[in-house]
Amino acid sequence: MLIVGGLAVLLFTLFPIYWIAISALRGPKKFFSDATVLWPTEFSPYYFERIWNSTNFPVYFLNSFLVALVATAVTIVLSTMMAYVLTRFRFRGSRLILNSMLLGYMLPPMLLAIPLLVVFISLRIDDTLLGLSIAHIAMSLPFGVWMLVSFFKTIPFDLEEAAWIDGASRLKTITKIILPLVIPGVISVGVFTFIVSFTDYVFGLMLISSDVNKTVPVGLATIAESTTLLQGDLLAGATLIAIPMVVLFSFVTRYFIKGLTAGAVKG
Repeated sequence: MLIVGGLAVLLFTLFPIYWIAISALRGPKKFFSDATVLWPTEFSPYYFERIWNSTNFPVYFLNSFLVALVATAVTIVLSTMMAYVLTRFRFRGSRLILNSMLLGYMLPPMLLAIPLLVVFISLRIDDTLLGLSIAHIAMSLPFGVWMLVSFFKTIPFDLEEAAWIDGASRLKTITKIILPLVIPGVISVGVFTFIVSFTDYVFGLMLISSDVNKTVPVGLATIAESTTLLQGDLLAGATLIAIPMVVLFSFVTRYFIKGLTAGAVKG
């Protein structure tokens, strides 16, 4: 019974993604005639070639990838450092810092986008990929710190003390002993940050105005407003957005699940 329930949930989750991808592959000749067929009688890359070659979709896709990559790298480094400091050093206000970050994470993106835009205008980084990357880091960092704090709390401090007695420096202890133990948490933070950044719409809409700096979600919405494109083009674009997510999860699923479950019950 449990297996049947699991398969039902899996089908319910994956079927919309499958339907979007398979519909984009039907081609203009079979797009409507095979609309109710689970497996098309003919496959065509027409819509994928059309949206890739006839629009700025490649630019949007590259922008999203670069912003997500920068946001993920910076979030992993900063959240790891902050989580280590908050769990290994005792100082006044540490708990307040952690609670404040959680409060910031609970605020809706639209509420954060407006003051961020004001700050970016004063710094002259509005309408830039740098500013958008910073906004995504600000959105993902609280989650990363909270998750990694749970991991660091489960690592006995005796491990570090033993390494110091053996002559290891703090940096060597962190890189050789501590980090390997929190790899599931680090990967979970990285996957979460990349997905949130790559698929973000609110910050991309509020902070970016020029077409050359738009990301995929905003760019696809712009393309959807065009009267020259067909429904298949939009489905092809949605499929191309999902591809990085599928590839990413195929490599890190084991670590991601382990990281989420460990971060949920430990600490």
